[in-house]
Amino acid sequence: MRYWGKRGKTIKAAFFGAAFTVFLLTGTALTTYGAGRPSFLKSATYYSDDWVVNFWNSESSCMEEELAQIAADGFNSIILVVPWQEFQPQMEPVRYESYALEKMDQVMEAAERHGLWVILRLGYTWDYGNGSSADRYERLFYDGTVQNAWLDYVGKIYETAGSHSNFYGGFLTWEDFWNLLESSRSGGRSRAGIERAKQIGYQDFVRERYTIDQLKDQFGLDVDSYEDIWIPGEIERSFYVFYEFYDDFLNRMLRESQTVFPDLSMEVRLDVDPVPGEDGEKIGFSHAGTYGCQAAPYTCAMYSVSMGEDQGKEITAAEALKTMRELLSQVKAYNGGKSLYIDQLLYMDNTPGFEDNARLAEGERAAFLEGADGVLESCTMGYGIWTYRNYGNNALYNSQFALGEAGWDFDSGCKVVEKDGSMKAQLAVKNTISQDFSSRLGAGDTIKVRFQAKADGIAQIWVTIGMETKYITVSGDEDVYLEFTQGGNRITFSADREVWIDNVNVYTWETDGGLYGIDGQPAGLIPSMRILNQKTGN
Repeated sequence: MRYWGKRGKTIKAAFFGAAFTVFLLTGTALTTYGAGRPSFLKSATYYSDDWVVNFWNSESSCMEEELAQIAADGFNSIILVVPWQEFQPQMEPVRYESYALEKMDQVMEAAERHGLWVILRLGYTWDYGNGSSADRYERLFYDGTVQNAWLDYVGKIYETAGSHSNFYGGFLTWEDFWNLLESSRSGGRSRAGIERAKQIGYQDFVRERYTIDQLKDQFGLDVDSYEDIWIPGEIERSFYVFYEFYDDFLNRMLRESQTVFPDLSMEVRLDVDPVPGEDGEKIGFSHAGTYGCQAAPYTCAMYSVSMGEDQGKEITAAEALKTMRELLSQVKAYNGGKSLYIDQLLYMDNTPGFEDNARLAEGERAAFLEGADGVLESCTMGYGIWTYRNYGNNALYNSQFALGEAGWDFDSGCKVVEKDGSMKAQLAVKNTISQDFSSRLGAGDTIKVRFQAKADGIAQIWVTIGMETKYITVSGDEDVYLEFTQGGNRITFSADREVWIDNVNVYTWETDGGLYGIDGQPAGLIPSMRILNQKTGN
């Protein structure tokens, strides 16, 4: 592990039953956090003109203008999502991506110039690094190498961000550690399930908390030994115990992470999850046991207007505000009286798969934002907006060529050049550049492609996905939009003369936050968001 600070010591500590090395600051802290930290946060998640999954490998050539706009809209802080695997692609020995760390410094310096504080969301599961990162999160339950690497990553991010005076702090989120639970939902008694329960520490957890008789009486578990306990499925009554195990894991994860990232908080799960009861009826499992967030001075939470409402219901602003006050007050009742930071205030959500959730009537959204100040000021220490600017689920790595040819296949004669103050792909006549985006692209009716093209004169560009090719003619600078219906997993560009392309976006759906469009132009709700920002934190 890499150590930092002027004075410190290493100790051996228990992390999920495994021994590992932790570095504790014992002298001068790495940072004392800058003076004048706001008492009330108004935050926008910042991902420039792409989206959070590939923000760190994008160029963000308009960063100064984007951050200036965020400040002008009344926000006093930004949230940066920091994917574990992209920053730390190798765990043994630990290796970091210099381009990602350098960009973090760049963003924080630019944010400071515009009077913006920076909050970090650590451990994002989704990135376009070397394969799926979900496996890492599952191995955190039992693999000492992964546990060491995680703490090194958390400490490294604290070291990097903490060198800037506008560093506010950070948080984890339950969402990023939910993979094992989701993959275990089918469960069922099997040899593999029993071995997995032992491997991840579930058997030991149950042994410490329940007698065999209690397991039989309370959960109908037909076992005579703890060694016979398996990972339950969601249709089993003992899935309640598995939720308890998961919450205990999250609490220990946060507690150990705080040893290298002081005051680190966690976004807790507010949903009450249904589990089978004794007579087949559903009972609720609350995650209130995580609300205290260990040594953190505040609790983080995502809040959606759909919470506490019936499926499919269309609600008014007044109804949404009343429910929000009630639910946030409940969180405060269980978190030891700590402050509450809503890192995602979801007043609208068009994410595929959640179409049946309750939602604000379209004509009530502005009223909700303009009337939310009272609830937010009385129940929270601030709020964050996830979708400041609409984005597509861009499937391309290095879509703005900030990292040269990385992730792309370039024919001879094609290259990445700096032109007009930005890195661009220069296509040689009838030669190609392409990228295989494999399984990164989500389902959708069509595949949408946006990119910027430049030609000195008139040029024809052909774009191919799978077996479908689109031909376009460009002259000078043009923004191009295409739709493909046949599908595929590779995009290819070629042209009949020298052209330059940039900012390539391949996506199937657009997340809508109602503030700024995917093109960066103001949308209908930005005046109401400005009103909310103006009314709060004064």
